[in-house]
Amino acid sequence: MSNRGELDIFHVDVFTDKPFGGNPASVVLGADRLEDEMLHKIAREMNTRETVFVMKSDVASFRFRYFTPKIEIGFSGHPTIAAFHALLREGLIEAVKDITMTSLETKAGILNIEIVKNESTGRHEIQITHRKPDFLETYDPKDYLEALGLSLADFQSPNPIQTVSTGTPHLILPVSTMRSLDRIKPNYDRLKELQRESDYVSLSVFTRDTREPTSDAQVRHFAPALGVYEDPVSGSAAGSLASYLIRYGFMESTYPVTSIVIEQGHYVGRPGLIFVEVRGDKETIEQVKVSGTGVVVFKGKLFI
Repeated sequence: MSNRGELDIFHVDVFTDKPFGGNPASVVLGADRLEDEMLHKIAREMNTRETVFVMKSDVASFRFRYFTPKIEIGFSGHPTIAAFHALLREGLIEAVKDITMTSLETKAGILNIEIVKNESTGRHEIQITHRKPDFLETYDPKDYLEALGLSLADFQSPNPIQTVSTGTPHLILPVSTMRSLDRIKPNYDRLKELQRESDYVSLSVFTRDTREPTSDAQVRHFAPALGVYEDPVSGSAAGSLASYLIRYGFMESTYPVTSIVIEQGHYVGRPGLIFVEVRGDKETIEQVKVSGTGVVVFKGKLFI
């Protein structure tokens, strides 16, 4: 921030190394003096899927607050990665080592962040340590398949439709093939109804049928209750999905860490990749880390 009434604002595409791919986020630096009403107004004005406000913290290196155009949420992965790329660009973090450790205060708790430098590309990968997964409520497949325009033949039974949280609760629904993802035609009003009485904030539909041989799962993610109808690439949900993959045997765990690559965004023209590391096995998952890259597309001044 150079003068009073001016704030630096960035547009960053996340989970991609190319502009206009992945998931876009707005980042506002030096937001400590802003009242809650102004935070909501700025998020509506930016109208990206999420806007993250970077503030000082008494208990961590930084404090982030996250807003969709409709509501504040406790944590989200892709704007976290976006904000750290903005901080790196502005020289507000020194990342001269191969791995730089920092910490982050959010409404979902204190998170450990690793900034990993790729020596071959010169790019930084932001790695977020999530909470250990909680496996929560299960739901009737029929209700959700109908709301998505699918049939029971699309469902990858006998696995549950279950809420999994590594900090933010997401409902995970497995389908058999990419064709099932192709056929999804969401009834958003019905999805909002189902979410209203639930323990989750959004829905991830996945298959092991991928576009790239190096990927492990492909996903479509829906969050109409948050004002985000289909999210291009979802960081916090990737932690939940990776935990589900290990718990229910979709992937064999490897010692000491299982590396998982998740594809997302092709259905909205913004393809991206999420990298997840799961430490542990199907009986006990000890740690989940979600990481990705980002590209700063533009920087501007916000006058308020």
